[in-house]
Amino acid sequence: MKKLVSLWLVLALLVSFAPPAFASPPPSPQIKQAVDKAAGYLKRLEQSKGVLSPWSYLALAGAGATLESAAVRHAGELLWQDENLQAGDTSSCCLLVFTLLAAGADPRSFHGQNLIQAIQHAQLPDGKFPDNLQSGGEELLNAHAWAVLALTAAGAPVPDREKAIQWLVDRQHADGSFYWYDPDRKTPDVDSTGMALMALGALGVGKDSPAVQKAVAYLQKVQKTNGGFESWGAKNPESCSTVIQGLTAVGIDPTGSEFTKPGGNPVTALLGFQLPDGSFEHVKGSGPNEMATQQALMALADVVSGNTLFERLKTKVGTGAAGNSAKTPQELVRFKVGEKRYTRSVAGRQEASELDVAPFIAGGRTYVPVRYLAYALGVPEQGVSWDGKTSTVTLTLGSTTVKLTVGEKVLQLNGTARAMDVAPVIVNGRVFLPARFVAEAFGYQVQWLEATQEVLITG
Repeated sequence: MKKLVSLWLVLALLVSFAPPAFASPPPSPQIKQAVDKAAGYLKRLEQSKGVLSPWSYLALAGAGATLESAAVRHAGELLWQDENLQAGDTSSCCLLVFTLLAAGADPRSFHGQNLIQAIQHAQLPDGKFPDNLQSGGEELLNAHAWAVLALTAAGAPVPDREKAIQWLVDRQHADGSFYWYDPDRKTPDVDSTGMALMALGALGVGKDSPAVQKAVAYLQKVQKTNGGFESWGAKNPESCSTVIQGLTAVGIDPTGSEFTKPGGNPVTALLGFQLPDGSFEHVKGSGPNEMATQQALMALADVVSGNTLFERLKTKVGTGAAGNSAKTPQELVRFKVGEKRYTRSVAGRQEASELDVAPFIAGGRTYVPVRYLAYALGVPEQGVSWDGKTSTVTLTLGSTTVKLTVGEKVLQLNGTARAMDVAPVIVNGRVFLPARFVAEAFGYQVQWLEATQEVLITG
């Protein structure tokens, strides 16, 4: 993220599924302490400077720090006056969206402008978000990625999600890498590759995608023996940070065996740049650096939280939508008790799908067959897995992973336990889940219509 260039069932018990996305172990006390120290450094820096850069506020918000809303809004106002933003620079507009969300403000209404709508309306016919919202341009990968992430953070859909994905995939080099400047189709770049993974993850693309696998292979090839990465000829924390965020976005554990070298992994390498005062230095021996600190904090907070900063930002204004991960705020799903069909409406267009078993009521809750509930919520087929040994269902959509075990009244959302008052059940060899708890875990709202015995799931 340092190159700011003018900057994503019935479950039959006898069917085999791919292994679930990684279940990240609890972060070590060292990582949590590093997060607290980095956040503390930025807060002290704010006291001495008066105002931080927007990225620092974004990092603090993503780490769960308490922010003075007025100070963050002030940073947003300064950004609003920037000549690049006024000229329509896409990356600057996206940064303003992030800053407003960090302040708890609504980017849909800022100085009379709907920034989210402006980004959505700018998407080009080939799926790319232009370099400039006013004048266009198709050269910068960063602009495309930032637009996708801004919409994700705001809980808003990408108008043409499939083309947005394809545009990125078409820019991937033969070795799996990406580069920030599209006309250059040869130069590999770690940071750009990490950013591409962040955008693909936000669009609902997971680790089983061929494009993701190629990017992962490239990153593994260039990873250093200490677990870190370099860019522009120097090992640095920013490259480690972008890789960590990219891997997290597509459901890969940055501390897992895939990215563990003899000397460590990307997280341990990143921690090696932290100074005693909590700051991070850009290169060893260069001293405290705000940019290095903010980007390190973003990545470490992802490790602690188990999901991405941009997913967590959704809660800042209560948008609650899963937006870019295949769901839109205009979506409505209906399941009817006893009926072997469900309907899904998007932007007024309704589609009906058949079920081979019908939803039922037990314990005052409506149960829906796993596979169909997952598909209705936008979870792809490869995002549904079953572990017969533990009777555990895993649903993965983008950077969100939900796990439930038959007979247990607990739902795991990205590794965090949530209590339920009912448990998943198996009926006639099929797994059924309580619809409300699963849908709400993916950011949907659920309503029960007693008169018609229907469950309404809306985004």
